[in-house]
Amino acid sequence: MESRISIDINADLGEFSTEKQLANELSILEYITSCSIACGGHVGDANSIKFMIQACKKYNISIGPHPSYPDKEGFGRRQINIDINDLENSLIEQINLFFNVADSLSVPVSHIKLHGRLYNETFKSERLSNLLIRVVESLDREVSIIGPAKSQIELLAKASNKTFISEAFIDRVYKEDLSLVDRRKEGALLLAVEDQVNQARSIILNHRVITDKKKSVGIEAQTLCMHGDNPNSLKTIKALRQMFTVENINLKPYS
Repeated sequence: MESRISIDINADLGEFSTEKQLANELSILEYITSCSIACGGHVGDANSIKFMIQACKKYNISIGPHPSYPDKEGFGRRQINIDINDLENSLIEQINLFFNVADSLSVPVSHIKLHGRLYNETFKSERLSNLLIRVVESLDREVSIIGPAKSQIELLAKASNKTFISEAFIDRVYKEDLSLVDRRKEGALLLAVEDQVNQARSIILNHRVITDKKKSVGIEAQTLCMHGDNPNSLKTIKALRQMFTVENINLKPYS
């Protein structure tokens, strides 16, 4: 029977610091269709980028850079005091590093996705959303922007005729406006495999998500994110693929 619906599954990778974390990331690659790779802002360098791109090439996974606030100490997950021009230069530097490695390997780049605090802030910030759009325009390349559904970056990217891929998370708890509950708050993460799979099923099949206040709200997503540093990430992605088989959901790259 032909599948009635398709979805892309992406992961944020290249964030490993131990052999165990690296092994987990490489295992995840067998189950996803796109990948955003850390490129030096919060973690990563030319060597880790090259390694992960080569691994993604093996599985024919769509790739893109995963730039962030230049904040290795805080893993890009805290707000830092930085001049907007310095931030723009840092993003361009991170993205160009990624493109230089990808070009050297003759691997096409499909998208750009911000990391951590900067990603979350583009949900409401017109200033930061326009900054990302300027950075993308400066590249003179055809790349999509992956970002939060129903966000400022979605609105402004589409207004600028940029291809936007709306994203939802299977392991994060949402507020009613579809912003994410702050990671620092208790209950901000869905840790149980069953809870993550149920949220993914609801988003894909019902276009709904249950918020922190237990309210069901609508959400439209073209790609679902699996965080590689989630403790149950490998178990979850395997269970997710099993659910896809049961529900007749086709796994397909957004591109």
